[in-house]
Amino acid sequence: MLPSLAPPEAEVEVRALTQKVAEGESVMIAVSVWSGAGWNITAGAPTAEGLNTKLVETADPITSGTRQVQTWTYALSGDNGSYVVTTGEGHGTGPGGQERTFEPAPVFVDIGVKGPSGGAMDGFADGPPPVDPPWGWVAVLSSILVGLVALFVALIVWWRRPRRVPIVPPVPPDLAATRAWSAAKEDHAAQKLDDPGLALALSQILRRYIEATFGWPVTKRTTREILRLLEGSGADSRSLGMADRMRTARILDATDRLKFAREGGGADFFTALGQDFVAVIDATTTAPSIGESDA
Repeated sequence: MLPSLAPPEAEVEVRALTQKVAEGESVMIAVSVWSGAGWNITAGAPTAEGLNTKLVETADPITSGTRQVQTWTYALSGDNGSYVVTTGEGHGTGPGGQERTFEPAPVFVDIGVKGPSGGAMDGFADGPPPVDPPWGWVAVLSSILVGLVALFVALIVWWRRPRRVPIVPPVPPDLAATRAWSAAKEDHAAQKLDDPGLALALSQILRRYIEATFGWPVTKRTTREILRLLEGSGADSRSLGMADRMRTARILDATDRLKFAREGGGADFFTALGQDFVAVIDATTTAPSIGESDA
């Protein structure tokens, strides 16, 4: 069993403390900076078109494991509507001349409305106005179509004639995942994929497999959200035990770090993750479907 991967030395997290508020109230956005020893990080402030931003609290830094975290809380207020809150680009410098840039994902908030309407997202909920049909052209086309009815009927009868359609059984999720991983490794060996590309492929294959196996929409969820779902799946006969949840966490965390921070890579790196991948699939299938040689 591989040791658990350490959290990233530098990280910027943006989250909505209040995402939907009543008219006249402010939405609260927290910007947290996680930094390891020797790191100096600056984070931008959240803004949205049509909203006023105000810094309401600066928390003292606290120690969490090997890192320190400091949080700034902002209040955003304005007219009723739905808004996209973006946070300015963050920058960090660390030991050995390391530099990183952070681009936090946008946050969606609503003030005084139930869904996307008003403000910067006005019109998202409503479709385009209806267009009056051209009745004159409808009458002309109807007269032409009358002469073609017989031909259409004959084609429909011919098309719907009895015929045997082969039934193709669906590909089981474990087999589909194994084939996809083998194909990705072949592309990597042929230099069609670099190490970050192979890491992205493994992350996507594992997410699709978890979604197909458990029925959760996880392909666009974060690693933390996926692991919380797995920890709460005790009633499912295919749920993962502690060891396999740790394997899942290692795969997702390691591929994230290689994709975004270029940490890791190489033959031993992917061999270890491939073994974890095989173990996770075997733990969620009732009968063995892949062998260790596929790792």
